[in-house]
Amino acid sequence: MGTNRLQLLDIAKGITILLMVLGHTSIPSVLSNFIWAFHMPLFFIASGWTTNWQKTDFIGFTKRKIETLIVPFLVYSLVVLLIHILQGWGDFNHWILNGWEAYALWFIPVLFVSSLFAKLIYSIKNRYLILGCAFMFATISGILSFYKIQLPWSVSSVPFATALIVVGSELKRCSTWIEDSKLWHILILFFVTAGISHFWRLDLCFNLILPFLPLAIGAIAGTLMIFMVSSWINKHLKYVSIMLQKVGNETYLIVAFSQIIIMLLNEYFSLNVFLKYSLLLLTLVALKYIKDGVNKLAKANIL
Repeated sequence: MGTNRLQLLDIAKGITILLMVLGHTSIPSVLSNFIWAFHMPLFFIASGWTTNWQKTDFIGFTKRKIETLIVPFLVYSLVVLLIHILQGWGDFNHWILNGWEAYALWFIPVLFVSSLFAKLIYSIKNRYLILGCAFMFATISGILSFYKIQLPWSVSSVPFATALIVVGSELKRCSTWIEDSKLWHILILFFVTAGISHFWRLDLCFNLILPFLPLAIGAIAGTLMIFMVSSWINKHLKYVSIMLQKVGNETYLIVAFSQIIIMLLNEYFSLNVFLKYSLLLLTLVALKYIKDGVNKLAKANIL
């Protein structure tokens, strides 16, 4: 994959993580439903897009995912969990049994497990069988959603997330079209996503994905829309591009701490929206430098 395509995905992740933060505020439901239509699916699709399935065997792939996903997840989870316990918002036993539930860190274990399933799928050499497996996983997710089967640690979301990762890997074939997209392409995808989200809300955390076909179309359309917007920004807005790439490179940190920071600010201060989110930004920047310092001292990327 070329440098421009990696930059495109970093910009897309930067845009989407900012939308995720916005989507968890008290904005009108028509806006939050639009954001929720694609904001978490985009990260699964981007993961599939950027993964080279043939680079390592399954054992090596798993070790790498443990290093990059699970180790930071455990560290961040313990920090956030300690805050929850001290504030009286939760307890360790509940976390062990149920996971993070609606808290954004639910995403990481689901990404880990679904990535392993996707790796197994891509051990198959026949592309039609790969697509068939993705369809099977999507069907399983629909059945779980239909019967309202909610498993701990958002495990119910793993099948749909796995299918989205495969979709992302297959979308690499459209990368040139995305990079060469026109305004009217973006507008069509926008109206498709907005129209679907007006009638139905996607909540991937709890695998609320029915009716399946329109919500899947909305998730893919919204993701492609953000990819195309990102490509345009990368070509025409240099400094905005650089800023969003930096944000996109810190999505894990933002996922881990943005909600708990806002919760603490709401608990102890009465702030207007501008001041609250300015403090959120400053705190996240400080945490980024702390993270970088810890990694430097450890001589490894443990966070």
